[in-house]
Amino acid sequence: MLRNRVGRMVSVAVAATAALTLGTGVANALYVSDYTTAANIRNTPYTNGVINGVGYPGHGTNDWCFTLGSTVNNYAAWDSNTDKATGKWGYTFEDYIAGAQANQWTRC
Repeated sequence: MLRNRVGRMVSVAVAATAALTLGTGVANALYVSDYTTAANIRNTPYTNGVINGVGYPGHGTNDWCFTLGSTVNNYAAWDSNTDKATGKWGYTFEDYIAGAQANQWTRC
């Protein structure tokens, strides 16, 4: 335990900074799930977008929000997500993220 005022203030400041840093990442990862199949992670929510990476089942995904893009199978929702195994970010068609249609309600 720190016994002086400066030491306690520094300790509190470090703890607050850590909480804000960690809290920001946790609060923004609104839906944590996984890919249902090998799924392209694109730079835009369109089928002609550049592929940033591929998410595979078992990688896990932080699903941040959804937006509308190219229509695939009469559905146009794409999720902004980050592959937890590779760190690749982009948009993946919602059908390829487990439970996304039922659980991801945050618009980008």
